[in-house]
Amino acid sequence: MLPLFIVENIPDRGDLVIEGDEAHHAASASRIKVGERVAVTNGAGRRAEVEVLDINKRNIGCRILDVVDEPRARTILIVIQALTKGDRARETLELLTEGGADIIIPWSASRSIGQWKEDKDALSKWRSWAREATKQSRRTWIPQILDIHSTSQVKERIEDSEFSLMLHESGVNKFSDVVTGKPPREVNLIIGPEGGISDDEAALFEKAGAQSVVLGKPVFRSAHAGVAALAAVQSGFGIW
Repeated sequence: MLPLFIVENIPDRGDLVIEGDEAHHAASASRIKVGERVAVTNGAGRRAEVEVLDINKRNIGCRILDVVDEPRARTILIVIQALTKGDRARETLELLTEGGADIIIPWSASRSIGQWKEDKDALSKWRSWAREATKQSRRTWIPQILDIHSTSQVKERIEDSEFSLMLHESGVNKFSDVVTGKPPREVNLIIGPEGGISDDEAALFEKAGAQSVVLGKPVFRSAHAGVAALAAVQSGFGIW
Protein backbone atom coordinates (compact mmCIF):
# COMPACT_ATOMS: atom_id res chain seq x y z
CA MET A 1 0.00 0.00 0.00
CA LEU A 2 1.33 3.41 -0.99
CA PRO A 3 2.23 5.94 1.73
CA LEU A 4 -0.31 8.78 1.88
CA PHE A 5 0.34 12.51 2.14
CA ILE A 6 -2.04 15.45 2.38
CA VAL A 7 -1.97 18.32 -0.11
CA GLU A 8 -4.28 21.29 -0.50
CA ASN A 9 -5.21 20.91 -4.16
CA ILE A 10 -5.22 17.99 -6.58
CA PRO A 11 -5.87 18.93 -10.22
CA ASP A 12 -7.38 16.46 -12.69
CA ARG A 13 -4.03 15.98 -14.44
CA GLY A 14 -0.51 17.35 -14.72
CA ASP A 15 1.83 18.08 -11.83
CA LEU A 16 1.40 18.85 -8.15
CA VAL A 17 3.69 19.75 -5.27
CA ILE A 18 3.88 18.28 -1.77
CA GLU A 19 4.94 21.15 0.46
CA GLY A 20 5.90 22.12 4.01
CA ASP A 21 5.75 19.55 6.80
CA GLU A 22 4.33 16.94 4.45
CA ALA A 23 7.35 17.25 2.16
CA HIS A 24 9.75 17.12 5.10
CA HIS A 25 8.05 14.00 6.44
CA ALA A 26 8.04 12.34 3.03
CA ALA A 27 11.73 12.98 2.44
CA SER A 28 13.11 12.52 5.96
CA ALA A 29 10.83 10.07 7.76
CA SER A 30 9.41 8.07 4.86
CA ARG A 31 12.62 8.22 2.79
CA ILE A 32 10.72 8.78 -0.44
CA LYS A 33 12.95 8.71 -3.52
CA VAL A 34 12.68 10.10 -7.04
CA GLY A 35 10.79 7.65 -9.25
CA GLU A 36 8.68 6.22 -6.41
CA ARG A 37 4.91 6.29 -6.41
CA VAL A 38 2.95 7.69 -3.48
CA ALA A 39 -0.66 8.60 -2.79
CA VAL A 40 -1.97 12.06 -1.95
CA THR A 41 -5.35 13.31 -0.75
CA ASN A 42 -6.90 16.70 -0.17
CA GLY A 43 -8.70 15.27 2.87
CA ALA A 44 -12.07 16.03 1.30
CA GLY A 45 -12.67 13.06 -0.96
CA ARG A 46 -10.10 13.45 -3.74
CA ARG A 47 -7.19 11.05 -3.94
CA ALA A 48 -4.42 10.58 -6.49
CA GLU A 49 -1.54 8.28 -7.23
CA VAL A 50 1.54 10.26 -8.22
CA GLU A 51 5.13 9.67 -9.27
CA VAL A 52 7.88 11.62 -7.52
CA LEU A 53 9.89 13.72 -10.00
CA ASP A 54 11.99 16.00 -7.79
CA ILE A 55 12.88 16.33 -4.12
CA ASN A 56 14.39 19.33 -2.35
CA LYS A 57 14.34 20.74 1.17
CA ARG A 58 11.03 22.59 0.80
CA ASN A 59 8.88 20.59 -1.58
CA ILE A 60 8.47 17.47 -3.65
CA GLY A 61 7.42 17.72 -7.28
CA CYS A 62 5.14 14.97 -8.58
CA ARG A 63 3.33 13.92 -11.74
CA ILE A 64 -0.30 12.80 -11.42
CA LEU A 65 -0.93 9.26 -12.68
CA ASP A 66 -4.50 8.66 -11.57
CA VAL A 67 -7.21 10.60 -9.73
CA VAL A 68 -10.21 9.18 -7.87
CA ASP A 69 -13.05 11.11 -6.20
CA GLU A 70 -14.50 9.23 -3.24
CA PRO A 71 -18.05 10.34 -2.35
CA ARG A 72 -19.08 11.20 1.17
CA ALA A 73 -20.34 8.19 3.12
CA ARG A 74 -24.09 7.55 2.84
CA THR A 75 -24.29 7.13 6.59
CA ILE A 76 -22.43 9.83 8.51
CA LEU A 77 -20.86 8.43 11.69
CA ILE A 78 -20.72 11.00 14.47
CA VAL A 79 -18.90 10.26 17.71
CA ILE A 80 -19.71 12.48 20.68
CA GLN A 81 -16.66 11.80 22.81
CA ALA A 82 -16.40 12.85 26.45
CA LEU A 83 -13.05 14.40 27.25
CA THR A 84 -10.54 11.77 28.31
CA LYS A 85 -7.41 12.09 30.40
CA GLY A 86 -4.77 14.24 28.77
CA ASP A 87 -2.44 11.34 28.02
CA ARG A 88 -5.24 9.42 26.29
CA ALA A 89 -6.70 12.20 24.17
CA ARG A 90 -4.42 11.55 21.21
CA GLU A 91 -4.98 7.81 21.37
CA THR A 92 -8.73 8.45 21.38
CA LEU A 93 -8.55 10.60 18.24
CA GLU A 94 -6.34 8.10 16.45
CA LEU A 95 -8.69 5.20 17.16
CA LEU A 96 -11.82 7.12 16.17
CA THR A 97 -10.20 8.19 12.91
CA GLU A 98 -8.99 4.68 12.12
CA GLY A 99 -12.45 3.35 13.01
CA GLY A 100 -14.16 5.50 10.39
CA ALA A 101 -15.70 8.41 12.30
CA ASP A 102 -16.81 11.19 9.94
CA ILE A 103 -17.43 13.80 12.64
CA ILE A 104 -15.95 13.89 16.15
CA ILE A 105 -17.44 16.13 18.82
CA PRO A 106 -15.61 16.71 22.12
CA TRP A 107 -18.05 16.69 25.03
CA SER A 108 -17.50 18.23 28.46
CA ALA A 109 -19.32 15.62 30.55
CA SER A 110 -19.91 16.12 34.26
CA ARG A 111 -17.44 13.37 35.16
CA SER A 112 -14.78 14.23 32.58
CA ILE A 113 -11.32 14.40 34.10
CA GLY A 114 -9.78 15.84 30.96
CA GLN A 115 -9.88 19.59 30.50
CA TRP A 116 -10.46 21.72 27.39
CA LYS A 117 -8.02 24.45 28.38
CA GLU A 118 -7.52 26.97 25.61
CA ASP A 119 -10.27 26.46 23.04
CA LYS A 120 -8.19 27.21 19.96
CA ASP A 121 -5.18 25.23 21.20
CA ALA A 122 -7.18 22.15 22.17
CA LEU A 123 -9.20 22.16 18.96
CA SER A 124 -6.01 22.57 16.93
CA LYS A 125 -4.45 19.56 18.65
CA TRP A 126 -7.49 17.37 18.05
CA ARG A 127 -7.56 18.35 14.37
CA SER A 128 -3.83 17.73 14.01
CA TRP A 129 -4.12 14.26 15.57
CA ALA A 130 -7.03 13.40 13.29
CA ARG A 131 -5.05 14.59 10.28
CA GLU A 132 -2.06 12.41 11.16
CA ALA A 133 -4.28 9.40 11.83
CA THR A 134 -5.93 9.95 8.45
CA LYS A 135 -2.58 9.44 6.75
CA GLN A 136 -1.70 6.40 8.82
CA SER A 137 -5.05 4.74 8.08
CA ARG A 138 -4.97 5.74 4.37
CA ARG A 139 -8.28 7.60 4.55
CA THR A 140 -9.40 10.01 1.83
CA TRP A 141 -11.62 12.06 4.15
CA ILE A 142 -10.21 13.77 7.25
CA PRO A 143 -12.75 13.58 10.10
CA GLN A 144 -14.36 16.90 10.94
CA ILE A 145 -13.63 18.00 14.52
CA LEU A 146 -16.27 20.32 15.93
CA ASP A 147 -15.98 22.73 18.85
CA ILE A 148 -16.53 21.37 22.32
CA HIS A 149 -20.17 20.68 23.23
CA SER A 150 -21.90 21.09 26.56
CA THR A 151 -24.39 18.49 27.77
CA SER A 152 -27.29 20.70 26.70
CA GLN A 153 -25.80 20.99 23.20
CA VAL A 154 -25.47 17.21 23.00
CA LYS A 155 -29.13 16.91 24.00
CA GLU A 156 -30.14 19.28 21.20
CA ARG A 157 -28.13 17.27 18.69
CA ILE A 158 -29.87 14.08 19.80
CA GLU A 159 -33.27 15.75 19.40
CA ASP A 160 -32.39 16.76 15.84
CA SER A 161 -31.12 13.30 14.86
CA GLU A 162 -33.05 10.20 13.84
CA PHE A 163 -30.67 7.69 15.43
CA SER A 164 -28.54 8.13 18.54
CA LEU A 165 -26.91 5.47 20.69
CA MET A 166 -25.61 6.12 24.19
CA LEU A 167 -23.04 3.57 25.31
CA HIS A 168 -23.77 2.74 28.92
CA GLU A 169 -22.65 -0.22 31.03
CA SER A 170 -26.23 -0.39 32.37
CA GLY A 171 -27.76 -0.08 28.92
CA VAL A 172 -31.11 -1.79 28.37
CA ASN A 173 -30.45 -2.78 24.74
CA LYS A 174 -27.90 -5.02 23.07
CA PHE A 175 -26.04 -3.45 20.18
CA SER A 176 -27.11 -6.27 17.87
CA ASP A 177 -30.79 -5.64 18.68
CA VAL A 178 -30.82 -2.01 17.58
CA VAL A 179 -28.18 -1.87 14.84
CA THR A 180 -30.07 -3.74 12.12
CA GLY A 181 -31.94 -3.08 8.92
CA LYS A 182 -31.52 -0.10 6.63
CA PRO A 183 -28.79 2.28 7.84
CA PRO A 184 -29.94 5.80 8.76
CA ARG A 185 -28.54 8.98 7.24
CA GLU A 186 -26.45 9.58 10.34
CA VAL A 187 -25.59 7.85 13.59
CA ASN A 188 -24.69 9.60 16.86
CA LEU A 189 -22.52 7.51 19.18
CA ILE A 190 -22.27 8.99 22.67
CA ILE A 191 -19.20 7.90 24.61
CA GLY A 192 -18.94 8.78 28.29
CA PRO A 193 -15.82 9.60 30.34
CA GLU A 194 -13.84 7.17 32.50
CA GLY A 195 -16.22 7.75 35.39
CA GLY A 196 -19.21 6.96 33.21
CA ILE A 197 -22.22 8.98 32.10
CA SER A 198 -24.05 10.36 35.12
CA ASP A 199 -27.64 9.36 35.88
CA ASP A 200 -28.82 12.89 35.12
CA GLU A 201 -27.04 12.95 31.77
CA ALA A 202 -28.32 9.49 30.85
CA ALA A 203 -31.91 10.45 31.71
CA LEU A 204 -31.62 13.69 29.74
CA PHE A 205 -30.24 11.95 26.66
CA GLU A 206 -32.81 9.14 26.76
CA LYS A 207 -35.62 11.68 27.04
CA ALA A 208 -34.16 13.47 23.99
CA GLY A 209 -34.36 10.22 22.00
CA ALA A 210 -31.08 8.36 22.53
CA GLN A 211 -31.18 4.61 22.96
CA SER A 212 -29.11 3.24 25.82
CA VAL A 213 -27.00 0.30 24.64
CA VAL A 214 -24.44 -1.99 26.19
CA LEU A 215 -21.39 -3.06 24.20
CA GLY A 216 -20.74 -6.55 25.53
CA LYS A 217 -19.98 -7.59 29.10
CA PRO A 218 -16.44 -6.21 29.51
CA VAL A 219 -16.30 -2.48 30.16
CA PHE A 220 -14.19 -0.51 27.69
CA ARG A 221 -12.02 2.43 28.56
CA SER A 222 -13.49 5.68 27.29
CA ALA A 223 -10.62 6.00 24.82
CA HIS A 224 -11.36 2.56 23.34
CA ALA A 225 -15.16 2.36 23.41
CA GLY A 226 -15.69 4.57 20.38
CA VAL A 227 -13.73 2.47 17.92
CA ALA A 228 -15.50 -0.69 19.13
CA ALA A 229 -18.86 1.03 18.68
CA LEU A 230 -17.91 2.22 15.19
CA ALA A 231 -16.97 -1.32 14.22
CA ALA A 232 -20.24 -2.71 15.60
CA VAL A 233 -22.35 -0.09 13.81
CA GLN A 234 -20.64 -0.54 10.45
CA SER A 235 -20.88 -4.31 10.70
CA GLY A 236 -24.49 -4.28 11.89
CA PHE A 237 -25.71 -1.97 9.13
CA GLY A 238 -23.71 -3.75 6.45
CA ILE A 239 -21.43 -0.79 5.76
CA TRP A 240 -18.42 -3.05 6.17
